[in-house]
Order: sequence, then structure tokens, then C-alpha cells
Amino acid sequence: MVRKHSMSLVLALAAVVLFQFERVESSDIPFRVLDIESISRYSEDRLVYQHIEKDISYAYDNSLSCLLIIKDRKMYLFKDGYDNTEEIKTQRLIIEMENRLISDLWVNKIDSKPDYVQITDRRVELMRNVSQEFVDQNFGTFYTEIRSSFIKKHVDIFKSLMIDRRDSGLFVERKPLPKRLYDTGPTKYSTTVTGKTIDEKIYSAEDADGDGITETFTVTIPDGFHWGYKSGPNIIFIYNNKQKDIEGLIGKLAHEAYYGTPEESENIKKTFPKKDDISDMIQDIYRTRGNSN
Repeated sequence: MVRKHSMSLVLALAAVVLFQFERVESSDIPFRVLDIESISRYSEDRLVYQHIEKDISYAYDNSLSCLLIIKDRKMYLFKDGYDNTEEIKTQRLIIEMENRLISDLWVNKIDSKPDYVQITDRRVELMRNVSQEFVDQNFGTFYTEIRSSFIKKHVDIFKSLMIDRRDSGLFVERKPLPKRLYDTGPTKYSTTVTGKTIDEKIYSAEDADGDGITETFTVTIPDGFHWGYKSGPNIIFIYNNKQKDIEGLIGKLAHEAYYGTPEESENIKKTFPKKDDISDMIQDIYRTRGNSN
């Protein structure tokens, strides 16, 4: 009887683990890892980039980026930091059954060298390869250049919302972060920025730990494109970035949204009133008031 109950408990735990692998949500932004089989449609050309570097749960890959290209009804999916989910599931289950401490089983981390490629034509698979040597040698330069130019394009759009913030409705929220009891250092502030383009694209950037560096950058458009329930931002989802090359693209967004961009500073300097104009204005004001008296 005891053995039977133990086996039932093991099966129940296994079911929980399997469920967690199916869909895991972060505490901040619900999302799913890109899944080419679950794409809602492939009728229009588009790009999607997803980049996660955060411990969401022990059952979730904490370092993975995905670049999806849809062109002429073909889908090209690249991954960097790919680990085989089924193999990790098995390892995790064995460790739990043996009652051992669980370590980070997601050993393959993002390194800007893609290690997974999947290509389909109208959902019919043409290629799948998980050898980093093969994928990086054949597609590595293509992957990094397309990824960077795609992110930069949307960063430029977001910066244009900052520069034109009077009309774009850009919203910046800055909050003090909690301090420890005996922490006498300066207070740090988290900064979150959101904005929307004329064509309804929603942009967001966040410096969550107050270090002056933006770690999270998202772009989404509510056009019905997704890869499952609560799949998350459907254009760009960069979550808790730790890569220097990505930081070079998004790292200043929250800081500039709060303190102003160099372009905004230049525009203010160009339109800033001259001293002589203000002096003349003073004379005109008091001349007018003197006449009224």
C-alpha cells in the first residue's frame, strides 16, 4: 500500500513538472517560448525576437533567445542557448525521485552563436538541426546581423517617441527601490517607460534594479499574431538582458526616457530663448504695465 501511494505521488509530481514545462509565466510579463508549430498564422512576412535571461522557475530555460523570420509563407526559427527540453525533463524527474538537490540543468547559455535551426514551408518541416557547429557555421553571421539590425530599428522608433514625447504620449514611471535597514547609500530608482506608435505598436523599456541600464525591452502589436495563450509581446521580448552587445542597443533607453535624449537636448538648445530676447521682453512687459498705470 505504501509503495502504491509512493508511486502515485511520483506520478503526480511528474505531472506537475510536465505541466510547468508546457507553459511557465514570469511574475512580471506572461509569455511562452516561441514555438513554430503553434504560430497562429504565416500569411504575412514578419520578424519576432525573444530573449530571456531570468530564472522564472527551476523548470524553465533561464538563458535562451529565439529569432523567427516569416517570409513567403516559410518560417525560419533560430535559437541561441538551446537545451533539449525533453532531456531536461527526464534529468529533473530523476533528481526529484532520488531526492537530490536540483542544480541549474540548463547548461547551454546565450553566446550569440545560434545552436538550433528549424525551417518549415507552410508548416511542413524542411530542416531541423541542433548542432552549434553546423548552425553557427552556416547561419551565425546572418543570425547576429539580422537580430541586431531588427532590434536597432525598433530602438530608433522608440527613441523617436521620446523626442516627440509631447505628441506621442510617452509615459515614464520612476519608483524608489526598497532599501535594507542599515543601507545608508543613495536610493536607487526603477524606471519603466511605455509608448505607442500611430500604427498601435506598444513599446516598453525597463531598468528594474536602478543601475541605469535597461534590461527589458518589448514591442508588441495587437493584430492577433501569437504562438499560444499569453505568448507575450509578439515583435520583441528582451527580458533581463545580460549580453553586452544587446546592452549596447537597448541599455540607455530608460535613462534617456527620464533624463532626455541627446536629440532632445539639441532641440532645446536650438529653441532656447536668447538673453537679448528675454531682456527685450522684460522691457516690453514693464513698458506696457507702466503705460497701463
